[in-house]
Amino acid sequence: MASEGFHRFSHGHQDLVTDVSYNIYGTRMATASADHRIKVWDLVETNGSWTVTDVWVAHDASVTCVKWNGPFVGEHLGSIGEDGTLKIWQEDVSQAINSGRRWRQLFRMVTATGVPYAHLDFKTIGVESYFAVITRDGYLTVCEPAEDHDDLSTWKIMWEDYLCKTPSRMEEAGFRLSWHKEILPAWPAVLAGLDRKSLSLAAATGTTVKVFRTDKDRKFYIAATLEGTNELVRDVDWSNGSMRGFDTLATASKDGFIRIYELHTPGAASFATSSTGNQEQKLLPSHADLPMPRPSRSAIGAGLAGGAKGKRDEQATVPGAVRQDVKLVAELEMPVALPWRAKWSPDGGMLVTTADDGTVRLWKKSIDGEWLEAAEIDGTKE
Repeated sequence: MASEGFHRFSHGHQDLVTDVSYNIYGTRMATASADHRIKVWDLVETNGSWTVTDVWVAHDASVTCVKWNGPFVGEHLGSIGEDGTLKIWQEDVSQAINSGRRWRQLFRMVTATGVPYAHLDFKTIGVESYFAVITRDGYLTVCEPAEDHDDLSTWKIMWEDYLCKTPSRMEEAGFRLSWHKEILPAWPAVLAGLDRKSLSLAAATGTTVKVFRTDKDRKFYIAATLEGTNELVRDVDWSNGSMRGFDTLATASKDGFIRIYELHTPGAASFATSSTGNQEQKLLPSHADLPMPRPSRSAIGAGLAGGAKGKRDEQATVPGAVRQDVKLVAELEMPVALPWRAKWSPDGGMLVTTADDGTVRLWKKSIDGEWLEAAEIDGTKE
């Protein structure tokens, strides 16, 4: 039986740990470091400790992000580094533990703009896998397996494009991605015409978050835009729980606020889909029907946008393209430090945030719909 409480252990990397990712069950963990290496850890359930199963040099520079993919087609990791590459790794269980060869490179992609990648995220639906990756100059690429979803060694581009004006060298920039990871969209959106197989992706670009969905032609369009801050959005996370009839997203902003948004489908007002009681809500104007600025594309991006796949013309009316209304339901001010990360629990009932004071805060919604701090963990104390 696992022991109770929190465990502090040495990660063993030779430099700063830049990212941590758990598998879907919380039984395996991958750590990325500025020492160019990735470590994979397995949970020892008898005592709650973690043991290293392999470590290897993954990139020719700092590893900035590592992500587990779904477990249904084998164990896979995705990573990006300062060397401007994205790599997908597959576990080879025939290799010995801690041999440095247990994880083999399955796929490699180089940034199209010459600027390193900023963030990576996977979406898994059963055996289907997709990934989205964005560079530090705002160039988004969405990919799916080229032939078979069981084979992650070859991928094809579904859509690629700049999401914003390229930041200047001296400008602080932040780009984060979060897929809607559930199988189906919220049911009011489906009733309104959204494709049941629609892919949904939230992308934080500067001070706003754009919510993209695919229509019945599998082309991406802007379904909503999350606003409310004039400062940099440092993180965005899409909550599970769309069976409630609406989508919930959280952002962490440089202005010191955690914001929680709901996406509602116009025309579904007769359904009881709001999560709040008597709490006043801010209805934000949707900019989904406005054309997005179009910086110059690569030849591939231009071809995709005008072809069978890519980005939908925002002014066109097509089947399966449903615009949504945005409600800002909570603004949670961090008491001391500025927030950096916001993540939902698997059931979507709790929000976990971190700030630059080393404190982890847990937020839950009260019976009257107000979001309150439920717990606080000071990671700087023994």
